Amino acid sequence: MKPIKIKDLTWDPSIYPRITKSQQTINAYAEALDINAQFPPIEIQRVFNYPDSNKTTQATIILDGNHRCSAFQEKGIEEIPAVEWKDHPLDYEENKIPLLLELAQCNTIHGDRLTPNDKKRVARDIASTDPECSYTEDALAQKLGVTRQTINTWISDIRARQRTNRNCIIIRLSRLGWSQEKISKKVGINQQRISQITNNANFGNIGNLLTQGHNMEYIAAHYQMDLAQTNNNPGFPQC
Repeated sequence: MKPIKIKDLTWDPSIYPRITKSQQTINAYAEALDINAQFPPIEIQRVFNYPDSNKTTQATIILDGNHRCSAFQEKGIEEIPAVEWKDHPLDYEENKIPLLLELAQCNTIHGDRLTPNDKKRVARDIASTDPECSYTEDALAQKLGVTRQTINTWISDIRARQRTNRNCIIIRLSRLGWSQEKISKKVGINQQRISQITNNANFGNIGNLLTQGHNMEYIAAHYQMDLAQTNNNPGFPQC
């Protein structure tokens, strides 16, 4: 733990799990400082490749303690005790989601707690930028302090769209002659699952569904595929 100048810190709204800071919380902390209350150190992280206008630079961002920093500033205090999350600088662009999750987790266990709506927004933001599903429902639930079922309710529509888009890519690459091993490396899932997806979309089966009178809307939904993909791909039987 060491004191750090508040003016050297960056508040990053893009990874802040709330819509805005709470002035009520800041006022309460400022009043506590008037009676010499002691606060735990804030948590910070040094980063590089940080976007700043039209360039990238280095920064020290606040992970936990935005309200405390604002209260200290209001009382004219220039330094605040701080601890580092990681003891080495991180690439901001490569670690944006881990930074957001660490910040969110801190705000679920102490201080001004995140509301359910805050947590939902964080979960959906992460899911939307994570098409490879690197962050599972279980992992998000643990970080945000909610059940897996709650996370699934919040992001199931996003995951469904991502699976549909992923399956379309797999089927297209398979029709172009890519090996399952090569497809696996491209989309980041194992070959067994690649095989299941391509076998499930057997084009003979699609033809059978067409002869049974089903339209392409039904077939696209049945195989979790994008309708435009089935209609425009020459590898698919056409209505």
